[in-house]
Amino acid sequence: MSGCQTTEASPDVVTGILTIQYHDVYALIDPGSTLSYVTPFVAMEFGIEPAQLHEPFLVSTLVGESITAARVYRSCVVTIHGRDTMADLVELGMIDFYVIMGMDWLYSCFAKLDCRTRTMRLEFPNDPLLNGREIM
Repeated sequence: MSGCQTTEASPDVVTGILTIQYHDVYALIDPGSTLSYVTPFVAMEFGIEPAQLHEPFLVSTLVGESITAARVYRSCVVTIHGRDTMADLVELGMIDFYVIMGMDWLYSCFAKLDCRTRTMRLEFPNDPLLNGREIM
């Protein structure tokens, strides 16, 4: 699949399928997250060696636990409707989602989220293909 689709699982989140490194993955779009994350289970399929972070850091989970993040997969290809974007994905052991796309990626894609309808639009400047196109 080359884009995202909403799911009806919860009215509180925006989820869908993203194509990352040419693999379809279940993703959470989270504007409350500064960075983007990937599980080691999915990342091993990417064919990219992770880089060690200079300074590992703790990530708080929704259930109040903290997980140490120490590795990052740099310049992963995220394909949206035939357009390739890039994301650095921090490796994080999580079970509910394969990927969490945070503000770092959303910002780079000129994303606009509509919380009421749970949709996402990418509005790349001077790009008629996705300009104003709802993708999620």
